[in-house]
Amino acid sequence: MSKKGLSGADVVVVGGGIIGLCSALHLQRRGYKVTIIDRGPPGNGASGHNAGLFSIGNCLPTATPGVIRSVPKMLLDPLSPLAIRWRYLPRLTPWLTRFLAASRPSRVEQLSVAIAGLQKQAVRAYADLLPMPDPDVGLFEGAHLLAYGSDAAFRKAQCGLEVRRARGIQVEVLDPSGIADLYPSLSGSISRGVLVPGSYYFDPPAFTAAVAARFREAGGRWLEYTVQDFQIKGDRVSALKTDDGRVRASLVVIAAGAWSRSLVRALGFDTPLDTERGYGVRIPDPGIALEGPLIYMDRHVGITPVPGWLLLAGTDELAGLHAPPDYARAEALIRAARELFPGMSTDGAQMWMSFRPSHPDSLPVIGRSPRQENVYLAYGHGHLGFTMGAITGEMIGQLVDAEDTTVDIEPFRPTRFRMLGRRYPMNTS
Repeated sequence: MSKKGLSGADVVVVGGGIIGLCSALHLQRRGYKVTIIDRGPPGNGASGHNAGLFSIGNCLPTATPGVIRSVPKMLLDPLSPLAIRWRYLPRLTPWLTRFLAASRPSRVEQLSVAIAGLQKQAVRAYADLLPMPDPDVGLFEGAHLLAYGSDAAFRKAQCGLEVRRARGIQVEVLDPSGIADLYPSLSGSISRGVLVPGSYYFDPPAFTAAVAARFREAGGRWLEYTVQDFQIKGDRVSALKTDDGRVRASLVVIAAGAWSRSLVRALGFDTPLDTERGYGVRIPDPGIALEGPLIYMDRHVGITPVPGWLLLAGTDELAGLHAPPDYARAEALIRAARELFPGMSTDGAQMWMSFRPSHPDSLPVIGRSPRQENVYLAYGHGHLGFTMGAITGEMIGQLVDAEDTTVDIEPFRPTRFRMLGRRYPMNTS
């Protein structure tokens, strides 16, 4: 669709996380009037609850060769880095079958190329949109460290390092002496490290709120509604039906994270979206001095220092949107961090659980709806939503204005999945 005749048109972005916010900011810059509809305030979802890292170094999909051998542990150990709740297994089976298929070596190679293509544009895309760094809004420049407590853990990581290098991602391997120079607080507790330079880290709720404030300052409108359905006329959405009435729209962007699947189903389309439930802890005064963000690879926990807080995040649980949280997983993050920092205080710690919207191939959907000409889709970014926020928003703006996209859109097309010919009724009322 060309922008011709649509300058100043009303765009409704469903979802106010970082993907929706960046899409909204890019569309505002292109002359559109944008409303965001979200069920809560900025930062209420995964964008406000994560490890606080731009993950520009991890271009591997979640499913990698050999993952099938981990399935029994996923089912039997509730504190496994990737766990499956038994009650959710019947519903998860189709997703899990696709997940295992995505772990074939040839497919992992293709997926890593696609992921790296977005990651390489991540920092540049944010810098085009916002001042970077900007400590006043909780955004800081700095490398992050992949920390290995043992040589055995480092040896197991060699395949991942080779893939990163093959994708052109810069990394620097550190021995104990190099770690002690850059991270004195880790001296003696880490065997090997991999430094990923050129990255940023952030305070998730503070930075999300700052991006939302920029959206409002540019004339954006934020509505705390829940979208329940759509009014469809022909091959276009003319309005969104919410719990507080109808909202008219000339263009619609679906960027509702883990809640996107029910929305696209209402539009007569589907993708195999599920949710990896991530856990984390915010500690207000940990009593340690960490020199920069790291991922403790032995325990799959991210540890990020931001002013006034230490952030812990990691592990995934496949249990859907409705099961109650299992905060034993958050407590396991604390125990893992104490392996590195035995004196860490947890007084006043705040535990959380958030939903990471994930396709089985670890790629987002970015593209126009195959059913409606004025609906665009941007969801399913898994662990990399913050990293890919600005580049996704840039590409949504390009698609809306019928321009070539910065990154090849083909791997992210909404129609890449075969959904058994399933079709959903379209509401034309």
